[in-house]
Amino acid sequence: MTDPGQPRHGMMQSTAPTGGAVVPDAGAPITAGAELSYESGVEVKARSQWQYARMRFFRHKLAVVSLGVLIFFGLVAIFAKQLAPYGFDEIDLESIDPTTGLAKSPRLEDGHILGTDQLGRDSLSRIIYGIRTSLWVAVFVALLSTAIGTAVGAVAGYYGGKVDNLLMRFTDLILTIPGLAVLLTAAVYFGSNDSEVTVGPITVTIPQPMKIGLILAFLFWVGLARIVRGLFLSLREKEFVEAAKAAGASDMRIILRHILPNCVGPIVVFTTLIVAAAILTEAALSFIGYGIQPPNAALGKLIVDGQSEGFTLWWLVVFPGIVITIIALAINFVGDGLRDALDPTQRRVRS
Repeated sequence: MTDPGQPRHGMMQSTAPTGGAVVPDAGAPITAGAELSYESGVEVKARSQWQYARMRFFRHKLAVVSLGVLIFFGLVAIFAKQLAPYGFDEIDLESIDPTTGLAKSPRLEDGHILGTDQLGRDSLSRIIYGIRTSLWVAVFVALLSTAIGTAVGAVAGYYGGKVDNLLMRFTDLILTIPGLAVLLTAAVYFGSNDSEVTVGPITVTIPQPMKIGLILAFLFWVGLARIVRGLFLSLREKEFVEAAKAAGASDMRIILRHILPNCVGPIVVFTTLIVAAAILTEAALSFIGYGIQPPNAALGKLIVDGQSEGFTLWWLVVFPGIVITIIALAINFVGDGLRDALDPTQRRVRS
């Protein structure tokens, strides 16, 4: 019979010298550190995977700075009416040179710090309203395409077989369609103005920017669907999924509660890339005249309005272009930081 006063085999044995400090033996196991902390009165707090991910993200300096930039532009978009010194279409005839008939360049004297356009409208105010529209469309496209791509990929990857073949062949069909041709055609026939949809006694007005967002989301979901499908094909064979099936969990519960949370990292990263792609694509459509139309403001449309003047009114093109570039770069840097933070195998943090 084992003596209760003697330590059992495999347990840590420690000695307490006269000074009160607890010193573990040289042969103590790895758990000696935790037991030593407990005996010393120090509480050891466990961290979740999300806490580790947050720590890794905030060590990515470019991602943190870019997140601050995106928050700034987001606040500008939300409070556009309060921040813009003038209305989007407000005309200041005094800002036009009476001799040449051209808009005045950026200056601080008359309050137009980014200059005015050919009609005397303040460029800074138009850029602020353009940021609001462009970001709204980009976020709408990202959320809608993420929802569609995640749903299609999850169903195809989990069930496999004929369901997988049917959904993936449809996805391949969308991938083979020339994206630019579809965008131009759909923009001409469906996206030139606001539309009214009547469902019974209810009439809903669909704004023209939302219609552009629907067209972009129709093409942007396919990449995410293939990624989610690959993740589900791998995760559905894991032991925790088999255990959930043995416990009687339904397919919907297994998909939403057990498999999908393990795919959050790639989905979030891809969503940020969709936001950047949507902003650039919307700007490109507006630049060639098939994007967001007046009276709605958009950064791409602002560049179109100024490009006809060439280098004479350079500020009409340069400042909206700089804003688009900064937003796109910031989103990509945030996506890079999220990829490193949400990857549990990542050990080296890039800054």
